[in-house]
Amino acid sequence: MTVSAVIVAYGSGPALTRCLESLAGEADEVVVVDNGGGGPEIEEARGQEGVRVVSPAENLGFAAGANLGARESRGDVIVFLNPDTVAVSGALRQLEQRLEEPTIGIAMARLRLLDQPELLNSAGTEVHVTGIGWAGGYGRPAESVPELREVAAPSGAAMAIRAETFRKLGGFADELFMYLEDLELGWRARLAGYRVVIDPAADVLHEYEYGRNPRKSYFLERNRLVFVLTAYSARQLVLLLPVLLATELGMVGRAAKEGWLRDKVAGWGWLLRHGSLVARRRRQTQALRRVRDRELAGHVTATFSPGMLPVPGALRAANPVVRGYWSLVRRAL
Repeated sequence: MTVSAVIVAYGSGPALTRCLESLAGEADEVVVVDNGGGGPEIEEARGQEGVRVVSPAENLGFAAGANLGARESRGDVIVFLNPDTVAVSGALRQLEQRLEEPTIGIAMARLRLLDQPELLNSAGTEVHVTGIGWAGGYGRPAESVPELREVAAPSGAAMAIRAETFRKLGGFADELFMYLEDLELGWRARLAGYRVVIDPAADVLHEYEYGRNPRKSYFLERNRLVFVLTAYSARQLVLLLPVLLATELGMVGRAAKEGWLRDKVAGWGWLLRHGSLVARRRRQTQALRRVRDRELAGHVTATFSPGMLPVPGALRAANPVVRGYWSLVRRAL
């Protein structure tokens, strides 16, 4: 199958040039979506053989930008890469070969930290029962992922999907703009009956920085709620209601303490203003469902344990409570 690499860039600087250099001869084509803030690296990209630059009139965000890049691509397989990644030789072709297995919908690379390649950046996205997602395996030895295995959801920093499957699933959710769009797409793939895997034979290095975007808390919280409201079945939502309400109260307290309460409230406001859009997204997502909640439950964790952040004492204390409640919910599912 032919391979198209799609990179969404926004003021990426020299990192984009470094990424494109690593892709020389690795893909049949590279599509760079210049979301704005372009510097000399964009002009350099325009002059490279096998690279096409697409420039929308505005910053579309990662989700819509990636969708635009996918529409512009011609490959049978699309590999989405962050501009601050470096693909190890052979990684893209390995992902393409992995997708020759029809049961696999999405295959992600083993993401290593660029400055500490012996350590993992992500071994797949962990999905908490409350919809919170984080990079699983962060900081662990890369060798801790020695073989192909299932993950709850992929990391959008380096993931591959057949173009046909991407279209069937509806692509990324434009309305999410950025953050959790990979988790949401991965869950839709699972709803549709596809496997989502990490392939350690495909390595990609990532210059990872958790707090790069000042509005990250806003997007994470807003998009978490969009995911829960659209991806979970009505039965699961009802059963998880006590945990979801407790999480909202906890997030309000955390937001007030850390100074982003206005962003938290703004997320609620967005949901209220775009209720019809969320309802439409829910209908589209649930129409893909081929797998029962009981099977999907095995890919969800009830333990909050992101490796890149300290876990507050209150959350550590809540973990056994949530685990106990989730075990009851799983039986009811």
